[in-house]
Amino acid sequence: MSRTLPAFLAALALAGVAISSYLTVTHWGGTPIACAGVGDCAYVNNSPYATLGSVPVSALGGLLYGALAVSAAAWYLRPYDVRLPVVYWGFALAGFGYAGYLTYVELYVLDAICVWCVTSASLLTLSLVLATFALLRPEPVLQTR
Repeated sequence: MSRTLPAFLAALALAGVAISSYLTVTHWGGTPIACAGVGDCAYVNNSPYATLGSVPVSALGGLLYGALAVSAAAWYLRPYDVRLPVVYWGFALAGFGYAGYLTYVELYVLDAICVWCVTSASLLTLSLVLATFALLRPEPVLQTR
């Protein structure tokens, strides 16, 4: 199996870590969020839905993206271990599901969009789609002499 896909998935996860870190810092620091004139990131990031208990959802997202990065790195280092794509896929599925819920909250409860949240949800969607294709793709038969 090629190592290109796990390397790409690790890069997606690191982008997610960066987004989650930025949102967590702005949430805890109370600093303004750069939203590129799209949506209302500050409203979304400070809404009651932005925390679980006292922990920002973005910090939990950072943990998820960290788990995705570690599992993608393990998959890269051990490309023939068939368990590692499944581990990655499980994390991606969990993240995609929760991101779907949060997107619903943005659209139908808060009536506001956060461009960072949409970007994060897009990263998780792409990660899940690619990991699913990797799991469903038939493996080439190893030929021996």
